[in-house]
Amino acid sequence: MLPFPSLQRHAVLGVLAGCAIAAAPLVPGPGHTAASAQSDVTLEFGGSQVGPPVGVEGDVARFVMSGLRGSHYRSNGSGVFASVLFGQTLDESVGGSFVSGMLEATLADRWTPSLGATFDVRALGYGAQKPFPYRAFALEGGPTLRLRTEKVGLRVSGLGGFGGSQLELWRRVDGPSRVFENDLWRYGGSAEIALGPLTTNFGVTSGWHRTPAGNYTQAGARFIFAGNWGMAVARIDRWETPDAIETTGSLSLVVPIGALWSIRGFFGRTDPDPLTLAQPGSGGGGMLVGRSMLNKASEPAPSLSPWEIVEYGETASTVRLRVTPAAPATSVQILGDFTLWEPVPMTKDGDAWVLDLQVPTGTHHFGFLVDDEWYVPDDTPDVVPDEWGRLSATLVIEGAS
Repeated sequence: MLPFPSLQRHAVLGVLAGCAIAAAPLVPGPGHTAASAQSDVTLEFGGSQVGPPVGVEGDVARFVMSGLRGSHYRSNGSGVFASVLFGQTLDESVGGSFVSGMLEATLADRWTPSLGATFDVRALGYGAQKPFPYRAFALEGGPTLRLRTEKVGLRVSGLGGFGGSQLELWRRVDGPSRVFENDLWRYGGSAEIALGPLTTNFGVTSGWHRTPAGNYTQAGARFIFAGNWGMAVARIDRWETPDAIETTGSLSLVVPIGALWSIRGFFGRTDPDPLTLAQPGSGGGGMLVGRSMLNKASEPAPSLSPWEIVEYGETASTVRLRVTPAAPATSVQILGDFTLWEPVPMTKDGDAWVLDLQVPTGTHHFGFLVDDEWYVPDDTPDVVPDEWGRLSATLVIEGAS
C-alpha cells in the first residue's frame, strides 16, 4: 500500500466517493444510432463523507464539493469527456481539501446493430495540500468489445495504465520533511454478462489486474433499474488484493429533474483501486446536484428511420416517432417494449402520423398498428424478426455508463 497515513487516506477515499458520482459521462457508445451529435456542460455542487478504512482508527471525513463536467459525442459514440472537482474539507484534522480531474476520449465503431467496440483512453489527476501534500496522476486505457441483444449483453475489456504519486511527510511542521515517490502501473482485464434489457438487468462481473504490489482479482454482481424517473445501479463485489480479501457494495443513483437539473448520489463502500493501490473505505456516500449550462444537439442528418431524438436526457430521451402509411388510414397507433406493448394513439400531421414519447436508455423494438394491422415501413433500417417471424423496427438509445 502507499506509504501515507490514515488521515491522508481519508481524503483520497473521500475523492473516490465523490468522483464516482461526478465522473460518469453520458456516453452514447457503440450501437448508438441517434441522428445528431450531443454536447453538454454541467455545473455540479454537493457534499460527501467517508469513514476510515476497516481496521484503521479515525473520524469520518466530510467535504463540500463543486465541479464542472463537459462532453461532446458524435452520433456513432466517439467523443470526449472532461471533469474537474474541488472539495473543501470541513475538518482539516481529518482530511485535506483537494482538486481532481479527468479527461477521457472514446473511439467507437459499430459493426452491426448488436455488435460494436470502443477504445478508451483517460487521464486522471489528484492533488491535496493538507494535512500532508499529496499528488497523483495516472493514464490508462484499452479496448472494449460489446455484444448486445434484446435479452443478453456481453462486455469484454482489456486495460493497462501507469502513473505516479508523491507524498511529503514531516514529524514537526517546522522540521525536515521526507518525500515518498511511487511509480504505479497495472494491466489486466474484465468481463461482464448481463441478462435482461438495458433498462432493467442483472449482470455478473469478473476481473484480474497485475500491479507492483501483486495481483488483484474481482468477482461480483450488478443490478440496473432504469425508467423515466432515473437510473439506479446496485452492486456487490468480492476483491482479493495482495493484503486482504475485501467485500464492497454500493448504490449509485442518477435522477433527472426536468430538462436542466439532475441529482447524482453514491452510497456504500468504495472498491480497491489497482492503479493507485488505494484501500476501500469503511463506508461513505455523497450527493451532487447538477445544472446543465449547455445541452446542444446538432441538426439531425436526413434519415429513413421513423424516429429521431428531439431532447436528450440522463436516463431517458424524448423521441419523435413519425410514420406515413402506404395508404390513407383512419387510425394509427404505436406499440413497443417502451409502451409495454400497449397501443398508444398517434396524431395526424398531413399525410403522416406523429407522437413524442419519453423512451428510456436501451435497445427497443416497436411497430405500428395502421387501422389495427401491424405495419413497419419497408425502408426502415435495422428491422429484426421476433420469435413469431413478425418484423419490428429497432430504436437504440445509450446514455450514462
